[in-house]
Amino acid sequence: MIGKSIRPGFHTVTPYLIVPELEPMIAFLKQAFGATVHYQATGSGGGTHTELRIGDSMIMMSGGENGAVRESMPIMIFLYLEDVDGTYAAALAAGGATIMEPTDGAFGEPRGAGIKDIAGNQWFFATWSARPDAPPAAPSAEEAVHQDTIPMLSYEDGPAAMDWLAAAFGFEEVERWLDDNGRLSHGEMKTGPGNSRIMLASPTPEYQSPKHLRAQYAPAQKWSETPWVINGVLVYVDDVDAHHTRAVQAGATPLGQIEDGFPGRRYRVEDLEGQRWMFMQRA
Repeated sequence: MIGKSIRPGFHTVTPYLIVPELEPMIAFLKQAFGATVHYQATGSGGGTHTELRIGDSMIMMSGGENGAVRESMPIMIFLYLEDVDGTYAAALAAGGATIMEPTDGAFGEPRGAGIKDIAGNQWFFATWSARPDAPPAAPSAEEAVHQDTIPMLSYEDGPAAMDWLAAAFGFEEVERWLDDNGRLSHGEMKTGPGNSRIMLASPTPEYQSPKHLRAQYAPAQKWSETPWVINGVLVYVDDVDAHHTRAVQAGATPLGQIEDGFPGRRYRVEDLEGQRWMFMQRA
């Protein structure tokens, strides 16, 4: 799977520049963008390989093997940075040519500019700030990873359950599909800051929640007296005490007190329809 085995310090995608002459280009990137050389090597055939860091990202570069001038392969690169005007001035002083002077509103951002480097590559850069009209932030690598196992829960009143889970546990609604009768045919909720989520639905009008089943059947009532999370869901949270307070205030039924010890500080509750949950703070 792409992105699973990532070299430390690198992202999944790394630009690779082919330039006519290597050393002048390294000097340009140092002066214009504050680049630092991370690694250099020369192959048995005389080919060169250089790795540089600009901000939090890496680029790779090759060119000028055996002292010869190599034909460049220009590309376009976009950077987010703090000082558009200062970077623009440094790039011109290093020998770059202007493409676009620093301009407010460039690229839909607060301020941006563009230059062409000494090898013909085009660099555009801008500042970014959180604001109502800003392009959306990309999810982190952790958030973008797909969840391999997703709990699927049934509720008698799916829409009410989604509202309650948001209020009590802080879950974030992702999808809510209702049928013609207003029943929840499919719902999805994020359970935390990553990509972990649950799915829920109201399967049929005859479906009965765990709470109703325990009220009608003695064996179900008997095993439910044990405050374990049987057929439930475990969710990790940052602050288990604050989470417990919120859940109980919203009407969750505690199945005991907050507990300490391995594998972490935790508590157990039942939700509005008797589904059982454990919330744990990593040790």
